[in-house]
Amino acid sequence: MLDRLTERRVPHNIEAEQALLGAILIDNGAIDRLGSLEPGDFYEPLHAHLFAIATAMRGEGTPITPVTLAQHVAEWPAIADNLSARQYVARMMVEAPSIQSAPAYAETIREQAARRQLMGLADDLVVASLNAEATVSQIASSAVTALDHVLSISRPNGRKAVPLGQAMADVLDMVSNDDGRSRIPTGMTDLDKALSGGWRRKQYAIIAGRPSMGKTTIATSAMLRTARAGHGVMFLSLEMPTEQVAARALTDLAYTSTQRIAYNALISNNVNEHQFRMIMDASRQFRQLPLVIDDERGLTIAEIGARIRAQQQRFHKAGIDLGLVVIDHLGFIRASERYRGNRVHEVTEISAGLGQIAKDLDIALVVLSQLNRGTEGRENKRPTLADLRDSGSLEQDADVVIFTFREAYYLERMRCDEGSQQELQRQTELEACRNTMELLVSKNRNGPTTTVPLYCDMGSNAVRDLG
Repeated sequence: MLDRLTERRVPHNIEAEQALLGAILIDNGAIDRLGSLEPGDFYEPLHAHLFAIATAMRGEGTPITPVTLAQHVAEWPAIADNLSARQYVARMMVEAPSIQSAPAYAETIREQAARRQLMGLADDLVVASLNAEATVSQIASSAVTALDHVLSISRPNGRKAVPLGQAMADVLDMVSNDDGRSRIPTGMTDLDKALSGGWRRKQYAIIAGRPSMGKTTIATSAMLRTARAGHGVMFLSLEMPTEQVAARALTDLAYTSTQRIAYNALISNNVNEHQFRMIMDASRQFRQLPLVIDDERGLTIAEIGARIRAQQQRFHKAGIDLGLVVIDHLGFIRASERYRGNRVHEVTEISAGLGQIAKDLDIALVVLSQLNRGTEGRENKRPTLADLRDSGSLEQDADVVIFTFREAYYLERMRCDEGSQQELQRQTELEACRNTMELLVSKNRNGPTTTVPLYCDMGSNAVRDLG
C-alpha cells in the first residue's frame, strides 16, 4: 500500500483522492456535484472501494460518516504500522482542505485516470502492432475507438450556471461583434433566409427523404456553393464512390439554363465534344475549391470524428477554416458493439455522437437520412417528423430537420389510360412540377418552420433558387 501511495511513475493524485473523500464525509451532498466520476477513476484501491460504498450509501439515503464506512473496511489491511484503515478514514475527514473544491478534486481524479488509460492504450497498441494476424486497418480502427472513448470521458461536465444578466451581456457582445463566421451559407437564397443565414457552427442538421427525393442532390449542390464562398467543406460519402460524387459536382458546376449534362452520361462517357469542353472548363475553373471527398465505408462515430479532426488540421495548415461537413448517409454509419442488434439504441447512440462532433469541432454538420415507408401509404406523401427512421432521438438531437419532397417523382410513376382525361391532367401537372423540389423545414431552432421551393434538374444534380 505504501509503495502505491508514493508511486510517481503512473499518473495519479493521491492527495486529490483523499481530499475528495474527506469532503464527502463532511458534506454528503458533495457527492451529487461530481458529475460522472466512477470508482474505477481512483488510483488507490482503498479509495475506489470507499467511493463505491459512499455512492451506494448516498443512493440509499444512509449517512456517510467514518462510523458508517468503518464496517466496510474492517477487514482491510493496515495502511501502516500505526494506521488502520478505520483510522485512515477518520483522518481524511479531519484533514479535508475544502468541501467547496470537491468538483475540482473530481476533475483532477478524472484527468489522471484518463492519462492512465492513454498509457494503457499505448501499450495495447504496441502489442497489437506485433500481432501479424491483425490487419493495420483493424488495429487502427480499434485504437481510434478506444481513444474516442477516452476523449468522451475527459470532456468537461458542462458549463456552470450563468446569471441572466451575464447571459444577456454575452448575447449583445456576440451580436455587436458578429463577423458572420458562425453562419455557413448554403448558396440558396431562400434556404439561407429560412435558416437565418445558413447552417450554423456547433449545430447538427438532418436532410431526410425517401429514395429519389433529392437528398444527395441538394446536399452536394449546396455544398459546392458553400465551398465557392470560401468555406472549407468535407463530404463523407459512405454510399457513393468518389468518382460518382465528382461526376455530380462537374455536371452541376457546368450547368446552364441552355446546356444540361447528365452525370450518368458523363460517367458512361456518353457526352459530345462540346459537352466535354464544358466539363473541362468547369474542372479547370473550380479545381481549387476547398472541398474534399472521403468515401471510406463502414465508419464508426469515433472514426468519423478522427477523420474530420485530421482534415480540419490539414485545412488549417493551408489557411482554410473547415465550416461544413456533410455525411451521406446516417444508415451507413457503423454502430459500436454496445447496442449490437438493437437498431433504435444504435441510432440513438449515433445521433448523440454526431451532435457532439458538431459541438466539439465547431463545425456545421449536415447528415442525410433515409425515411421509413410510412409516407408511401398516405394520400399526402409529404413527410413529417414522425417519419424519421428507427429512433425518435433524431428529431430530439438535431437542431434542424429538412425533408426533401418532389411531387414529380410520384406523377412520373402514375400511369393512366392513354388519351384519357386523367392522363392529360397527369401530364399537365407533371410538366408544371418536373423541375421543382420542396424543402420542408420541419424543425428549426433558429427560425420558423417553412417550405422552401427550389428549381432542380435531378439528372444534372443541379439545384438553384426557383426565382
